[in-house]
Amino acid sequence: MMTYILHINDNIPRSATVHTDSRITLQSLQNKNNHNYLIEEIRKLAITLGKSNWTIKFTWIKAHVGIYGNELADKLAKEASRKDDISFKRIPKTEIIHQLKEQSIAKWQKQWDRTTKGQVTKQFFPIIKDRLTKKIKLTPKFTAIVTAHGKTKAYLHHFKIIESPDCPCKGGEQTVEHLLYDCNKLKRDRDELIRNISNQDKWPVNKSALVNKHTKHFTQFINSIDFERLCS
Repeated sequence: MMTYILHINDNIPRSATVHTDSRITLQSLQNKNNHNYLIEEIRKLAITLGKSNWTIKFTWIKAHVGIYGNELADKLAKEASRKDDISFKRIPKTEIIHQLKEQSIAKWQKQWDRTTKGQVTKQFFPIIKDRLTKKIKLTPKFTAIVTAHGKTKAYLHHFKIIESPDCPCKGGEQTVEHLLYDCNKLKRDRDELIRNISNQDKWPVNKSALVNKHTKHFTQFINSIDFERLCS
């Protein structure tokens, strides 16, 4: 419509209202930081018409409520989408960024699946995309558990920092697995963790579900671990 009225050049003050059921289009037109190609083209047309004494307004209307013009626009748009001669072939910058991000994550996931390092961490975070979308407050204790580095007796013994890898609970070597599922000295805190997640999962819960599905309660459990006492 805006392109059509450009041909009316009598310079008489006129006004036109463009109705759309797309809220995102209206928001994009109002957002000065949005430089999407089609949005910029609409702005340019509105400015050009303004110089010819036209006042252009954009308003929102509800979709699928029997408004003839809106229904007709939808019909024409669907017909155009089925044609092979659509002239608009530009890809929005946001779509390019999205595709590059998805490709990067897919490549990262392949490398993560192939690597033989970080086996414990992979049990907690097998899917890269899940980790990227998960907000977790990282602490030394949390890092020690999800990497199996730094604080457990099994780790310290591996590097000959202490003599024995055995846990003071006398239930075996003090690994991450042991602390999460077996250590008697953590029974009270573990029982609280189990109670907190019992309405969603049956214990034992795998490491990935603990950190991704039950982040809050799992983090509380980790923060309750007194590594100095357990390594004494």
